[in-house]
Amino acid sequence: MATLCWGGFGGAPVLAGEFDYGVGYALNYDSNISSVPKDEIAEWTQTLIGGFAYQERSADLSARILAEVRWHDYYRNTYSDNKTLIMNGTAIWTISPQQLVWTTEDVGQQVRLDVTAPDTPTNRANANSLSTGPDLTFRMNSTNTAAFGARYGRLDIEGFGDNVRYSGYARWLHRVSALTTVSLNYEPLRVYYQEPPLYSKTSREDWFIRYDSRFSYDILTIDLGASRLTQDGVETPSSQLARLSATHHFTSRSVLNASFAREFSETSADLLRGAAGVAGPTDAERPPAADVVTSDGHRLKSGELTYRNQDGIFGYNVRGYARRIDYLQLPRDYDEQGGGFGLSWLSPGQSRIRAYTTYLRRSFLDVDRRDTERATGAGVTSRLTPNLNLTVDGARTERASTSSLDNFVDWRVMLLLGYSTGPLYAVGGQ
Repeated sequence: MATLCWGGFGGAPVLAGEFDYGVGYALNYDSNISSVPKDEIAEWTQTLIGGFAYQERSADLSARILAEVRWHDYYRNTYSDNKTLIMNGTAIWTISPQQLVWTTEDVGQQVRLDVTAPDTPTNRANANSLSTGPDLTFRMNSTNTAAFGARYGRLDIEGFGDNVRYSGYARWLHRVSALTTVSLNYEPLRVYYQEPPLYSKTSREDWFIRYDSRFSYDILTIDLGASRLTQDGVETPSSQLARLSATHHFTSRSVLNASFAREFSETSADLLRGAAGVAGPTDAERPPAADVVTSDGHRLKSGELTYRNQDGIFGYNVRGYARRIDYLQLPRDYDEQGGGFGLSWLSPGQSRIRAYTTYLRRSFLDVDRRDTERATGAGVTSRLTPNLNLTVDGARTERASTSSLDNFVDWRVMLLLGYSTGPLYAVGGQ
């Protein structure tokens, strides 16, 4: 791990951060890489991986950034060689303590283009969502605070759907107690599509009341209000806005998270929801409900319950969720239920063994179709040296659909050799 320092003249503060980087090579085997019901094609894929992670916590800057690029080479040329870009980071620059900060969030990942089609290389595109802008706070007295913010954002997708966003917020916060705050909130948003497939401009306004309570073991946030949406000058009927987020720590190592949302949303906002945590599960452990990119906004209704327990050597997590996506223009509305279960164990020899299973059931509302997707896998990561790891993963994925042409079974095996300078960055999300 490297520590970066910078010192200026005149007693300027010293900025220090932790920086790790790594490289890796992966060999993947798919028994049915095109995810077809018959005439399966087996394929070997070579992947070169390079990336870094940076973290800093100082009086002026709080930042955590991960960036990774993967180059994929298909041995039998089933698909054209391509690359995957991954970016996940947040940075908060304190310009004036307790008054003015500048916040930047960025998430880049691959997204699915068509939710009805299998998750294959031709059904993926690299997408990046950026949001940046100032936050200004005025403390009126010991219990009341006014807060204002503005954001510039953009969504860039390979192929189509690029847009530029301008948003902001105005809040009046009243502190009920040392740990509880109630606020009135107004949040406007303007989205301009650069290649408008459906419409060129979307405007949205949210009004809501927020209740926020934070105790040593519990965090509870509730939003209640309304949203108004306008597309190219045509107003959509106002919709109820409701959100809930709750966290309970049973112990320092076990936590229960619950969330509910009923609101308008769109692809760029969906991607940014993942900006807080840059260290996520491996690709195989991600649930089948991958982010799907569209050029249309949607009404979202979702609920999720997650429990995690990690005692240092043995850990497990359980997740269940349900959501409904109601697009404003596109005839792709669907209901979705899913979940997963994962186990991990750190052996005395510092090898990490893991197993997981995920399940998804998606019912389309505009066509007579229902898909059920399952994935089950296991893997082990062994530390060959303090900086060199070897990972072996195996998994079985399948889809059972009422559309017989979309059924498939795929067996996958991955061998990954990764070098990293420190624990901040794990090659390939090991």
